[in-house]
Amino acid sequence: MDAIEAHQNSMQRWAHRFAVACTGLLLFMIAVGAMVTTTRAGDTNPGWSWRFWEWFISWWQADGGRAWEDGHRVIGTVIGFAGIGLAYTLWKGDKGKARRWLGVAALALISLQGILGGLRVLVVSDAEVRDTVLAYTGGGYDVELRRAVKAMIHGITGQVILAFLACVMVVTSARWAAPWQGQKSPQARGSRTLSLALVALAVGQLALGTLVRQTGQHVMWHVGGAFTVTLFVILMLMRVYRYHAGFAPLRHVASTAALLLVVQVFLGLVPWMLTEGRLVSYDPGSLVALLRTAHVTVGALLLTVLSVQALWLHRLALPGDAERSATSTAGEFEHGLRTRLNDYAVLSKVRLSGLVMVTVAAGYFIGAPGMPNLVVLAATMIGVSMVAAGTSALNQYIERERDARMDRTRNRPLPSGRMTPREAMTFGLLTIFGGLLIVMLGVNLLAAALTAATSAIYVLIYTPLKVRTTLNTLVGAVPGALPPMIGWAAATGGINLHAFVLFAILYVWQLPHFWSIAWLYREDYKRGGMKMLSCEDSDGGMLARQIVLWCVALMVTSFLPVLVGMAGRTYGLGAIALGFGFLAAGVINHVKRTRESTRGVFFASLLYLPLLLAVLLFDVW
Repeated sequence: MDAIEAHQNSMQRWAHRFAVACTGLLLFMIAVGAMVTTTRAGDTNPGWSWRFWEWFISWWQADGGRAWEDGHRVIGTVIGFAGIGLAYTLWKGDKGKARRWLGVAALALISLQGILGGLRVLVVSDAEVRDTVLAYTGGGYDVELRRAVKAMIHGITGQVILAFLACVMVVTSARWAAPWQGQKSPQARGSRTLSLALVALAVGQLALGTLVRQTGQHVMWHVGGAFTVTLFVILMLMRVYRYHAGFAPLRHVASTAALLLVVQVFLGLVPWMLTEGRLVSYDPGSLVALLRTAHVTVGALLLTVLSVQALWLHRLALPGDAERSATSTAGEFEHGLRTRLNDYAVLSKVRLSGLVMVTVAAGYFIGAPGMPNLVVLAATMIGVSMVAAGTSALNQYIERERDARMDRTRNRPLPSGRMTPREAMTFGLLTIFGGLLIVMLGVNLLAAALTAATSAIYVLIYTPLKVRTTLNTLVGAVPGALPPMIGWAAATGGINLHAFVLFAILYVWQLPHFWSIAWLYREDYKRGGMKMLSCEDSDGGMLARQIVLWCVALMVTSFLPVLVGMAGRTYGLGAIALGFGFLAAGVINHVKRTRESTRGVFFASLLYLPLLLAVLLFDVW
């Protein structure tokens, strides 16, 4: 260990110390926060000062519940400064490494937690903040409900951040730098999957516990969750001692998790029996208050240990098919993890999802000008982006054999063999169903139905048609044009003529856009067995004429917002100017018919759409 530590520079050693400090302080802060909730001391100091030194003065002079509340804020302030130290030392000590961003992420999460804590206080005590929050989230005013919601989010976020900081503490340690024997086996991969499921279950269980503490309801859900987590912890402990007993850090972590689980169950049952179900204990020195506070603290510590367990398992259980062992290093693991994350980004087609988000947001803001409901907007963006990612994954799952024959797609995760078809299909289905659930519960049924239709048309109709008819592009443009209608439905709860105008603009725009791509990759499409117009057009003349024709059609379609009263003269002038620019690129391509001129059409299409939507937004607002 000393030899390994010698290879760490001073900044790396300080980064580890700051990570230890942040983790320990946050665990202490969670314990103090749990006492604040147990004794209902959260509103004893309704003020929120931006001058951090005032917390220390207030805490020093306070007593009773006020001392617990102000002490909680004092610890948070100290953690903030420790987080700055962690971000700085990790950034300076790991130059050129992706790991340096962990410090930035840690500081951002600590800052987010402080903002959530401040909102929890101000949304109750400050009328101006309360009205601002209401304006951006909608709904009627209920002080107790909104206090409870903010407190629940604040509580569970703090526990998740604690787990993240503990993982940073492990990654920056000297032990992490030591080589280890990687296990490339089905058992190791099974343990890795189980560890992630266990972390997710633990987060859900802590969220249920926060709900019970704030509302006093759904206790049996929490009990059922405890039973489920217990079964999974026991199963993981058995797997570790059966398959990974030679890996000491993992063995120690799994044993610690089992021990903490026993303590956690005891701390949950005893105060419940002593008080016959009463959750509030106003005396901080009482046995019940101490036991309940310990229950929350040990729960956060259990999530932390389970997260570290998952981290060690992912380091041990390297992805692979051969059942063999190979000595690996932390650097190789981190490189493999970056590759894995990049594979999921490729599987999700992140750039395409970004364009979808732009059109969804445009539909939302054009449909309902003015102050947005941030809750609905966030649910729409998150849900639709998840569905888009899952749809892309299923598309690549279906086309994996064709992708292997094309130069531009053969290095994707599936055809290259870096990811199994089963893994891609599971990811696609889970993200689609999860995204649809978010849109259905957080937005409305119409938006969810349109989102589901977009995914279904793309996967079940457009994808099979690619190898059957050249008309597939006309069908594929339908799911590509639906996102602005989803945004419109999310904002207004309905669909009208103006929403169909946005659909028409997006539909027509896609045809010259995609045909330029089809011509650039026509040889690839031939090898993949795709039925494209570009594959049947030897000199590109017919496709070039189609591009010009649809650019003209787009100029007409883009003027519809003016004709139906959606927009005024400013938008009309902008649409005409942008339309002529796009058409000019199409005409140049028709004359030259070179790869460069076709690429010019493609880039013109990428500029045209966001600029047109921006002009429309400007005019509408």
